[in-house]
Amino acid sequence: MSNLPRRTLLASSLALILASGAMASPPATVPATRPDLASLDLARTKPELLILQAGAFDPRQQRPDALTIGVPTSAASQAYAIVQFNPEHLRKDRETLRSQGVEFLGYVPNNAYYIRLNGQSLGDVATSPGVRWASGVAPAMTLDSSLWLAARRASPARRDDGRFEIIVHAFRGVSPAAIVNHIKTYVPSAFVSGRSERAGAAPYVRMVVDEVGLDALIDAATTAAGVYYVAPWIENQTMNAAGIAALQGNFTGNCNGSGSICTGSGGSSLTALFDHQLTGSGQIIAVTDSGTTPWAAWFTTLDSGSGPFTAVTLAQNPPPVPPALGTLYPTRKLLAYWTQPGALDYDYSSGHGTHTSGTVAGDAAGTFGANTYLASTPLLPNHELADGMAPNAQILMQDAGPASATSIVIQDFEGTLKQAHDAGARVHNNSWGAKTGGQYSGNDENLDRTSFDNEAMLVVVSAGNDVAGAMATGSPGNAKNALTVAALGHGGSLSKASYSNAGPTKDGRMKPDLAAPGTGTVSARNETSYSANITAPQTATMSGTSMSAPTVTGNAALVRQYFAEGLYPRGFRYEAPSVTALFADGFEVGTQPGSGIRIDRHNLNGPLLKAVMLNSTVLTTSPSGFPNTGTGWGRPWLDGNLWFKQTFAGDDSRRLRVFERTNASGLETGEINEYTLISVGSGAEFRATLTWFDAEAMAGAASALVNNLDLEVVAPGGSVYLGNVFSSNVSATGGTADNKDTVEQVRFTAPVAGTYTIRVKATSVPGNGRSGTDRQGYGLAVSGQFALPDPTPFAAPTVLTVASNNASGVAIDATATPGATSFQLYRASGTCANAAIGDFHLVSNGASLPLVDDRTQGGFSYAYTVRGVSNDVEGLRSECLDVVSADDCTLTPSFSGAAPAQQSAFANCKVDLAWQAAQSNCPAASSIVYTVERASDPYFTTPVTLTNSAALPTYSDSGLGFGTPYHYRVRATDAAGNLSPWSLPVNATPSGPDGPNPGSFLDDADTRSYLTLVAPWQITNLNASNGVLAYRSAGDGQLYPDNSCATITTPAMTLTTGATLSYKARYNLEYQWDGVVQEISTNGGATWTPLAPAGGFPSSFAQTMNPPINGCGYPASQGAFSGVSTASSNADPANDTATPIFKPFSTSLAAYVGQSVMIRWVLSTDPASGYEGFSLDEVQISGAAGPGNYVCTP
Repeated sequence: MSNLPRRTLLASSLALILASGAMASPPATVPATRPDLASLDLARTKPELLILQAGAFDPRQQRPDALTIGVPTSAASQAYAIVQFNPEHLRKDRETLRSQGVEFLGYVPNNAYYIRLNGQSLGDVATSPGVRWASGVAPAMTLDSSLWLAARRASPARRDDGRFEIIVHAFRGVSPAAIVNHIKTYVPSAFVSGRSERAGAAPYVRMVVDEVGLDALIDAATTAAGVYYVAPWIENQTMNAAGIAALQGNFTGNCNGSGSICTGSGGSSLTALFDHQLTGSGQIIAVTDSGTTPWAAWFTTLDSGSGPFTAVTLAQNPPPVPPALGTLYPTRKLLAYWTQPGALDYDYSSGHGTHTSGTVAGDAAGTFGANTYLASTPLLPNHELADGMAPNAQILMQDAGPASATSIVIQDFEGTLKQAHDAGARVHNNSWGAKTGGQYSGNDENLDRTSFDNEAMLVVVSAGNDVAGAMATGSPGNAKNALTVAALGHGGSLSKASYSNAGPTKDGRMKPDLAAPGTGTVSARNETSYSANITAPQTATMSGTSMSAPTVTGNAALVRQYFAEGLYPRGFRYEAPSVTALFADGFEVGTQPGSGIRIDRHNLNGPLLKAVMLNSTVLTTSPSGFPNTGTGWGRPWLDGNLWFKQTFAGDDSRRLRVFERTNASGLETGEINEYTLISVGSGAEFRATLTWFDAEAMAGAASALVNNLDLEVVAPGGSVYLGNVFSSNVSATGGTADNKDTVEQVRFTAPVAGTYTIRVKATSVPGNGRSGTDRQGYGLAVSGQFALPDPTPFAAPTVLTVASNNASGVAIDATATPGATSFQLYRASGTCANAAIGDFHLVSNGASLPLVDDRTQGGFSYAYTVRGVSNDVEGLRSECLDVVSADDCTLTPSFSGAAPAQQSAFANCKVDLAWQAAQSNCPAASSIVYTVERASDPYFTTPVTLTNSAALPTYSDSGLGFGTPYHYRVRATDAAGNLSPWSLPVNATPSGPDGPNPGSFLDDADTRSYLTLVAPWQITNLNASNGVLAYRSAGDGQLYPDNSCATITTPAMTLTTGATLSYKARYNLEYQWDGVVQEISTNGGATWTPLAPAGGFPSSFAQTMNPPINGCGYPASQGAFSGVSTASSNADPANDTATPIFKPFSTSLAAYVGQSVMIRWVLSTDPASGYEGFSLDEVQISGAAGPGNYVCTP
């Protein structure tokens, strides 16, 4: 075992650390100190500071002391860096670097990004316009503070057996196998306990080592190329009659957890949502947990309005690998049952998942002995035993339970969430987590990334159990976009359960978000063995935040149904009268819809659903602050927030207004949206709640907020109240705007009557570097005493017209009767004929018409409707108007990115290129031109532009040197000036009319480069057997892709006497699942035959299934290069631990002398588990000199 040579690393990359723009002298080394909450609050206000766990400091003046942290001074990799911008023109300056090939990987507060240089000079980046500072990613910037030297051996990384386990997070595109190989070089005793599998998943590696090797392991991990965060590995662990009344009707008493639903005084109903036929119908809820018991009668019957349908949904085998979808059963209670990678089918051990899925939407149905249970319907809950919160909803089960009764296996949380969203789930329950002590971690990052990209889905997470003190919430409950749930006592309790973990998060954000009953929860009980028959519903009692989270999840589905069925804003399911309404809902454009068309349907997004839930809360009694770090914003009281025109029971003294902007129509830095309520009464609480799904931060972030919105409320008299500034549990003037949370509230228990103005301000929306993240959507819920009693709805505006349509946006005008105080413009993508009623979202509002939508893309079709607002409530929806936008279009052209192909021989030392044509994504700017660059190296260090105006997808480059390797790449530009990314490069070496000489053929990628590559094959400088360059079956820092069938092929050559093929190969390919096959063709590539190396192929595809699941469809019997090429083996099966090296191989070609042949190496991979891949170098064919003309003349 050996430690990393720290002094050697320092010497090799000193220039990297010191490459900082405009620095007069090297930065001073200062003690590393994790910022406390007060320091973080101050640092967020200073744009020049970099905020990391190692400190909040000005990087031009200071750097943290690596030796006290206990890591090498600097990393050896020069491929990654951090760049900080001056904030004034950040967006423009960032795009300048992006256009030069720099790749942005994640946000670092303040105003900084992780970048992949992609061959660009760090010095050039540091001096680029707007760049304040740039430097390599030093190891001191990557290590979790719990692993700093002084605390390392007492950290959460210590396992019960005395060994230590860490998790190493890497940038997207980095190969986990490459990280393992780097670590094993320095710490041979370390072993891999887990790693990411899917090529598109966020890369990570888990490593275990004994105490003696811990320091060396951390040294190696923090210096591996592409690593940005090293932390302790913390295992994910698992964390109703009464709950219904508590959340629907504000029940505060105590009653049984099974049987009849708890009632109020005198037996009054506390189920206003059930009473209004909100039972979960039409809603899909995903549950990731230890599985469930699908044959139990809780999960076998669904009545969607046409009578009960009974069927058992068993686990699909083989299960789909996330995010891929499996089989869906739209008429069943269990929509699907998909076991996640690494888990086992069904909930035989813990009963945890059966219990939580029962709480969400369990619905006892069927006759068992003397007992008959009725299934819920869209109209009636038919509550019996311990039916769930949303009994008529469907459940998508994502089984993540291993053999251990308390563990949850999550290999690819992003894939799991994406899978659920794509299957139609819009609320997702997670009653599990890792005890990360409030730290923003890998699964938090995954949740935030997925929810930003898929904003229609709300993810609910339990806060965690049994960790004393503050900063105890677990992950993924520390995610910004999660709705994180604490536990109260039983039934109507308003006291935090003693076991429920408290916040805030490590960076001071308010978590948990809210609380719900979680103690003594009665729900579905599992069965310990398989049954071929449906079994009677049995109950079990459990306690924990695992129980409170699904209580909230089920109720969130009811809230979503309230909007989806059109109860907002009228308080009942308003149906269209006989007027022209041009919507796609079963009737033709231009015709009148019949009665029964609910034109107020709205498919609200996750941020608005979260805002409505948080706007509904009542204060808890213990703790009692608003908000507080034990129970967040309190316990939901849905009937106190949702307004019903007909009040059966409950509280409808406040009315609700909601406003939302999708991310696509969201705010950019400096913009403001403003809304006004003209006449708010003083007799009921006024509350405004703003939430947004922020772009993901990087795991390990010291401050997780990326995009900062702020809530302001201007009260009658002009006093301004900022979000989250409270005194005695109500909003107070003064204070400072919140710059860390994604939830902000203003609350008055005794509001002054009059006009209230609510503002949403985009204080800072830098984005995290991913496309589209520098525009931020949100959800805003406002409730108070207004529009009561219910006024006559304002008449629908008529005669919609386009007032203007240009680079300033689309302006929509209409004819409206007098009396509106404001108007709201809604948009759906597509046309009025195909846009669903529920998919129209707010894009503009104002005191008068016309209203301008400045978030369109030129050339695209949009459908618009308008509402007038009168008496503080939205009026009737107008007819629909189709518009094709004439605004600017900023969409990148679609370009395959595949390397150009060579079309000609090289008789005149000329290279003819051709590539697949690009397609403009801007309908009004459809023409395309191409830029072609040439370079002497595959990284285009000093490229030459050959043309920037090629109208056709071809180009000829003449006057080249014989035998000189060249590299070409192409980029497309549309008529609007939008640039595509560069294509993959193509290599070419001019030879004579008869090609290269078959008697002395050499392709070493350095001095000659003849082979034709199909992605992911590329030329790399990471591994070479000789010289600098070689060929590899994956991108730099990446593992080879799943489901691949890709080739690297020699040119055609007529073989001569004594022909022998030889080459060097280095490989790490999933043993007997993935492989490379060497093949030969004698008919110009029409057909191919396997060509074994001397001694035969070292392995095969023996593990592939029947039919084969590798990308090329090779049978199990096909020989191949597979496993790892080690010093002692050509097929070592230890993919995760063995170290690959280059080894020589050869093949006699005597049988093909006199024939024109092509030889290729074929990469074939299955759907999972990628590794380093196959590297090829020094490809030679030797034999007698050929008789042809192998030399070109310019």
